[in-house]
Amino acid sequence: MTSFKSSLELQTKKSSSRDFAGSVPDAISNASEARYWSEKFGLGSIQGKKPTFAHSRNATLQAGSAAMVQDIVWDTVGGQSMAVVCGPRVLLYGTTPQSSLQRTLAKHTINSTQTSAVTPDRQVPTGGHLALTASFRSDGRLLAVGTDRGCVRIADVSSRATLCTFAPTNVLGIRSIQWFRNGKHLMAAGDDGVLRVWELAQGGLTGTKPICSLRGHGDAIRSAVLWQKANDEGKKTLQTLKWPHQSLAATGSYDMTVRVWCMDDVEEENKNLLERCLSVLSHDGPVEALLFLTSTNAKVPVWLLSAGGTYVKVWNPLTGACVATVHAQHRKTITSLLAMPRLNAELGTTTMRVLTGSVDGLLRIHSWDSCSGSLTLLYGMKLNDIAITSLACNPAADRLAIGTASGTVLVRQSGPNIAQHKRQREPRAGTFAFFTRGMNADSSAADFVVSTEVKKRKLKNYDTSIKQFRYGDALDEALESRMPLAVVTALEELGRRRGLTIALSNRDEESLEPILSFTVRYITRPNFSSLLIGVAEKLIDVYAGVTGQSERIDELFDKLKIQVEHELRVQKKLLRIVGQLEATMVILGDET
Repeated sequence: MTSFKSSLELQTKKSSSRDFAGSVPDAISNASEARYWSEKFGLGSIQGKKPTFAHSRNATLQAGSAAMVQDIVWDTVGGQSMAVVCGPRVLLYGTTPQSSLQRTLAKHTINSTQTSAVTPDRQVPTGGHLALTASFRSDGRLLAVGTDRGCVRIADVSSRATLCTFAPTNVLGIRSIQWFRNGKHLMAAGDDGVLRVWELAQGGLTGTKPICSLRGHGDAIRSAVLWQKANDEGKKTLQTLKWPHQSLAATGSYDMTVRVWCMDDVEEENKNLLERCLSVLSHDGPVEALLFLTSTNAKVPVWLLSAGGTYVKVWNPLTGACVATVHAQHRKTITSLLAMPRLNAELGTTTMRVLTGSVDGLLRIHSWDSCSGSLTLLYGMKLNDIAITSLACNPAADRLAIGTASGTVLVRQSGPNIAQHKRQREPRAGTFAFFTRGMNADSSAADFVVSTEVKKRKLKNYDTSIKQFRYGDALDEALESRMPLAVVTALEELGRRRGLTIALSNRDEESLEPILSFTVRYITRPNFSSLLIGVAEKLIDVYAGVTGQSERIDELFDKLKIQVEHELRVQKKLLRIVGQLEATMVILGDET
């Protein structure tokens, strides 16, 4: 006999998100990884046990109004300076401890949802061309910028001055730039499908001939990476493998191939191209990003990762074999790759993670095995609905920058470990720290906020026209105000800007009459005469050749002549009177 069941028991059980994640192959359901990135960098929202890390520091940079972020690079020396390539400019943040980015990340904000107003410290000019990529030199003093006109500009980070420019004959954009460790050479690749190596001291302010040009791709190169053997790497491994190359370069192109090049002795121009190209790897799709990763395998000197479409491939550059193909569960094209270490606070170990960003706005995190070259998807999150265009982290791996297609850069700084984070003692009274305590604290909803913003004084119409270099319009607007002091002020400012002649020239009868009438009326005023005498001279010089064409203008010039002659007669009489008074005073002084 069948036992009785209620209607609630007969209903189909609803599947939870955890059950669904467990039933899908390669699902993103690693709770430990999700908690780490949520607590340490504020990526995603995971609620659970007591957090291991203190709150993260967040900052949002609006690099451009409409242009997308092309590239983000961190300084390799201190890891504090960041360059954002966006539109026709390269913005530098965090160059000094007092910069806006450093002060924003130093604030102790918990669960802050307000957008930080972070301003760049300085801008590196690109000559009006669209900037596509940038790269810091190893010492952090020079910055190489690639533009859409095919030139590479070397700029000084401190003074922003362009030291030299490498401009080949083509005018196609530069997509990737990498410095050599010696700081004297750099390689650049772009839409023409050619990898060029330039020498910094090649001569002059502009160089047109590279020391090495590597051709072989049939389409645009989207990414180029450089690997150089570290000084502390074991020489036994290279000798055992008979691997004589000390530096490699890899280029990924839209022709669906990845080429590995030998970059030893780049000064040798006559070296055969076939000797330079070590292998050609087929990615089976347009390649968007490349990444070299160190290897602990005795048979592999270095690993190479290529990203294109929605999957990532792992290569052995020594044999050209594809070790693994990983589908990153992106719905759209992967645009960037980033290697970032992950600290395990409980075990005290560090493991490597590979981050992938895509056009669909998703960020995927993979585990990396440096021995076998395996890549496993662990965790994923959706930051926003805007495409991710670039990923970058500083050398200390405590700051992560994410560039988007809307010109916004999301900066995340990791919080310290709570077990190691000691509470600071209250500063002693009378010290500087005592008087500056709490200055970084955010206001709460119950606080009374006193605005310290000073209202900007609204400019007059003629002041706005002067700032926009519309000198003629500025003078007309000042005359329309019917305020003599405003007209004189505008004339003085035009004289300081050397725009008085421009403002007085090219006038017809209607526009010339107001300034000429003003000059006739106020030229005899003592406080205006010194300025208006110069204005009258310029009017006579400019319009002397057109006299007799307008009765009204000729009449005003006649009145000006009469006013000046009358003023001269008055001045002569005054001088005579002054002379007589001085003679009388001298006689009276002698008699007394």
